Amino acid sequence: MALHFALRASCRNSAPIFVSLLNSSARTAAAPSGIATASRALLAKPATVATTSLRQFAVSAARRSAAGGSHIALWNAERALSVGLLGVIPVGLMFPSQVGDALIAISVVMHQHWGLEAIVTDYVRPILFGTLVPKLAHGMLLLVSAATLGGLFYFIHNDIGIANTIRKIWSTKPKA
Repeated sequence: MALHFALRASCRNSAPIFVSLLNSSARTAAAPSGIATASRALLAKPATVATTSLRQFAVSAARRSAAGGSHIALWNAERALSVGLLGVIPVGLMFPSQVGDALIAISVVMHQHWGLEAIVTDYVRPILFGTLVPKLAHGMLLLVSAATLGGLFYFIHNDIGIANTIRKIWSTKPKA
């Protein structure tokens, strides 16, 4: 999870772009001056509220400090993990061990966490749900990811492990 905070730079919201498009379209609309003035007045206040709430959205210090930073390092890490899964899973299944099972567990949980975090960040936006719901959704995601990793580690150390379980499932014969 520490790697998550180090690599995940900031939320991927497009709300500021949406708000700026609303403001620019309100200024350029070919409407009577009374309606255009009223719409500008209505749009001016939510734009500042939306921008302020997005700035306060950050959950951790890493997110707040890198809110305007580059996402290239994170993108590269996500792609490296995805490519790494292509090697970790087959090798872990061919040569079952606790180390291989731990690598499979960590890789799969990081992969699913980053994927679900992108979904939560994209669809549970502060501009739609306020600032509390996105924070709760990210917190729940952290809990689910930690519980999944903990459960997999428990299974690896107290049972036959991930690779041996998959091998056992593949070796079962269908009932005739």
